[in-house]
Amino acid sequence: MVKKRATGYLLQDIGLVLLLVFIGTMAVTVGNAGTELILEFIIMMLSSFLAILLAGFKLSSLSVVAAGLSILVYSSYKLYFYYAYSKEISLICYVWVVFPILSVIAMLLFIYGNRQTELENDVLKEQVEELVMINSLTGLYNLRSMYIDLRKQVAYAERNHMEICLMIVKLRYEQELRGILSRTHYESLLQKMSEIVVDVVRLEDRTYSLDNHGMIGIILTCDEAGSEFARCRIKNRIEDKEAFKGIKDTAIKVEVQIACLQYNKELYDNNMINFKQKVESELQYDV
Repeated sequence: MVKKRATGYLLQDIGLVLLLVFIGTMAVTVGNAGTELILEFIIMMLSSFLAILLAGFKLSSLSVVAAGLSILVYSSYKLYFYYAYSKEISLICYVWVVFPILSVIAMLLFIYGNRQTELENDVLKEQVEELVMINSLTGLYNLRSMYIDLRKQVAYAERNHMEICLMIVKLRYEQELRGILSRTHYESLLQKMSEIVVDVVRLEDRTYSLDNHGMIGIILTCDEAGSEFARCRIKNRIEDKEAFKGIKDTAIKVEVQIACLQYNKELYDNNMINFKQKVESELQYDV
């Protein structure tokens, strides 16, 4: 991957240097043109810039056609005057036979190198996202991590004849809170909510941030009856009027929905996504 990335940057550098050299040469050619040649040189330089611009917009075929067409028209024009009127072709005119197409090739090389770099950056970004296991807002493990841990915990519970429950805590009026609070206050509220849940549950229970909108998952090492104690403690702490004091000057009233189900191998058969979705669907019954 490092070698490919270096190749992309190298192609960019080579293409850019060649492009600047060719443009500079064309500019010098126009500057040294006599009065008889200045107009046709300016036209050729502008047509070359048009072809380069098309290449910059990634219209590769059209840019090559434009450059080739300008060279063909200019060559035909010079040959016509040479054979019809015996007008000598100046050596400096030959610049316009090769430099327009070479400039386009240099631009395409730069674009290709840039495209390679963009593709490599996209691949790296996807790889980083796949490896990230922490929610940056709350500092808790994320949904991907919960699925991994849930499989491990279920396997451990089966070996040791234990019970496992999955609890989901969700803000009841999340959209309304997001609408009335500033982004800073809203994020502070989510962070405080995560801290409360972590403080309430036992050390052996695992807490996860499932999204950036206040949904929290908890893997509880108890049966469904035992999870009711955790449900009550979480609900009371979060819905306490003093829980979110200090985030704003005025008090913030926060309510949550909580659902919890005990894992049943016969129902879910190691399908943790289905298990999580079933728990989430139970939130509507917490009124």
